[in-house]
Amino acid sequence: MMPRMTRLLTASVMAVAALTMSGCALLQSGASGVTLNILEEGFTPPSLKLGDPDMVCQFATVNGPLVGGARAFHGDPSLMEAVLYTTSSFCSESQAITEELRYMRAVRDKRPDEAQDARIAQKRLLALTAERQYTAFQRMKTKLEQKYFFKYGKTCPRFKRDFDELVYLAGTMSGLLAITNDFQAQQAVGVPTDIAPLSDFAMTCLDNEKWWGVPQAARATVWSLLPGGTEGKDVKGTFENSMKIAEAKGVRLAHVFQTVAATSSDDQATVRATLKRFASVENFQPSEQYRIFDAMAKQQMQNISDRMWTQNTGSRTPFNGLGKFWDDKAKNDINADDFLK
Repeated sequence: MMPRMTRLLTASVMAVAALTMSGCALLQSGASGVTLNILEEGFTPPSLKLGDPDMVCQFATVNGPLVGGARAFHGDPSLMEAVLYTTSSFCSESQAITEELRYMRAVRDKRPDEAQDARIAQKRLLALTAERQYTAFQRMKTKLEQKYFFKYGKTCPRFKRDFDELVYLAGTMSGLLAITNDFQAQQAVGVPTDIAPLSDFAMTCLDNEKWWGVPQAARATVWSLLPGGTEGKDVKGTFENSMKIAEAKGVRLAHVFQTVAATSSDDQATVRATLKRFASVENFQPSEQYRIFDAMAKQQMQNISDRMWTQNTGSRTPFNGLGKFWDDKAKNDINADDFLK
């Protein structure tokens, strides 16, 4: 009789414990869900209106682990993590650019030890950047496939929220950038290159007009980089149309894609023309809702310009000199030396 009673008592205690634990988990999951929803719907929109990429990327770097901690409370912060990792990668990428410019100056000054040190630091930062960008891509892909029951790069989701579309866009861009940065870091991270063809289809799932011309500009970049990818494609026309949309919508990321593609093919004439165009859009007004993305686009174009200026003059683009070049004097009597004061 006693063993039976003992078994019943043990089973009852275990059942109560299980119910208690599942109740706690349910409560924690609910609390985490509410918190994440507040972050997604309440905190993210105001951040997107900022025009300070450094502030936003540092916020993402500091708070990324905090948001990721929601998993310990049965929440799934994947979508917010995709945004934060994408944004955080901007910080490490900017640091990598600084080291690249230091490398260029050391080479010009014939300081091999300094050049080697700068190159090592640059590759470390590029690997970190690729890691963050690839993580953003993975978080986006896994969560949205689970939420919308589709196969990334093969079928299209039927989005219910603009936030989900934004994460899809940002995560896809991060995946593409991760390939490039990992390649420059000697494939230290091992980012799979099949992200590129998958993203080509993935971007067809987004409205090109709604998202500032980025989906088609990204596709045109993939076409430009893949062997035989431009066959039968109007790459030039696609970039032109996307940049017009970008200028009208107030987010000039399409110009960055055009410049990256031209840089990869060593088309310096197009790089220069796009930098000039970016800097001289008549009556341009950045998007109020998505201002941070245009600010990041400007920083990316500034980085490209800084590389060119440093390689040719030993210093960065002069203050307020974006869209101008060291040899403009020979073309239109602009005194380039004035920029160096």
